[in-house]
Amino acid sequence: MKRYFTPILLWYALGLSAQQFPQYSLYMLNPYSYNPAYAGLDNTLVANGMYRQQWSNLEGAPATVHFNAHLPLFVISSGVGLKVENDIIGAHRVTSALLSYNYQLELGRSALLSAGFSAGYMQYSLDGTKLRAPDGVYEPAGFNHNDQFLPEGKVNAGTPLLEAGIFLQIKKFQVGASMQPAFAPVLSVSGDDALKIEPVQHYFFTAAYAFDVGDHLSIRPSAVAKTDFVETQVEISSVLQWNENIFAGASFRGFGASDRDAAVILAGLRLNDKTSLGYSYDIPLSPLNSANRGSHELLLRYSLNKPIGAGKLPPIIYNPRFL
Repeated sequence: MKRYFTPILLWYALGLSAQQFPQYSLYMLNPYSYNPAYAGLDNTLVANGMYRQQWSNLEGAPATVHFNAHLPLFVISSGVGLKVENDIIGAHRVTSALLSYNYQLELGRSALLSAGFSAGYMQYSLDGTKLRAPDGVYEPAGFNHNDQFLPEGKVNAGTPLLEAGIFLQIKKFQVGASMQPAFAPVLSVSGDDALKIEPVQHYFFTAAYAFDVGDHLSIRPSAVAKTDFVETQVEISSVLQWNENIFAGASFRGFGASDRDAAVILAGLRLNDKTSLGYSYDIPLSPLNSANRGSHELLLRYSLNKPIGAGKLPPIIYNPRFL
């Protein structure tokens, strides 16, 4: 969803720091990042590394590092994966690591349904040295917020985390739904009721299709809707690929007056038979457009491009994934 800068003093004093999941413009290239049911559906070992700098030139803007890897287990019609993420917004830092498992069920000769979950741990950190209060004293000789709710050093809280999702492939069509988190207790600093953080459930609904235009060109439209059922944001994308080696496309995020966020241009190429590189640039359209120079995102993808292990091979699925 669109990420707003809610004043940190209110977040902390009221104990309402709702988790906002990172924004990704290259979501169509990395569906496992938000849906554990996708693990293994590329039918080989795949690893993705991503870096995103959101709202560049704006102090305290989000910066995210993401890594995941997943592969199929053909012998038991399943997939497994690992996801690690570090998201920084100003004085906030959220780090998570999750393991995923899904079960894949054939529906006839041309469809596959996958249902999966991820389990792991999330660590939240607030760096009080980066905060400033109206009545605080921040001279070289002393550092004091003069506010009982604000820490003067770092505070940490952690919690177990569960995510869940389903994913359906029918020939060249894909649709998925996921929940992040499906379960996560309220975070609080031990012995201190000042910091209480309740992770808010977010729901992701995705769709993608692939069709060929001639022998060398293909078009891959896709869409994602993100909601907590209080706010909803929709992003629509279209990517053109030439000979499976280079691609370029565009997206538009936020169709309502209150959630309009960015227009996105993206491009990439295959570096070799196993490695691909993708890049996107967000042109800001929100009220923050006068205070930042857009957002940058870089994705490096490795694919082994051959089956892993022995056992029952999967049905032939015409997968819209193209990197």
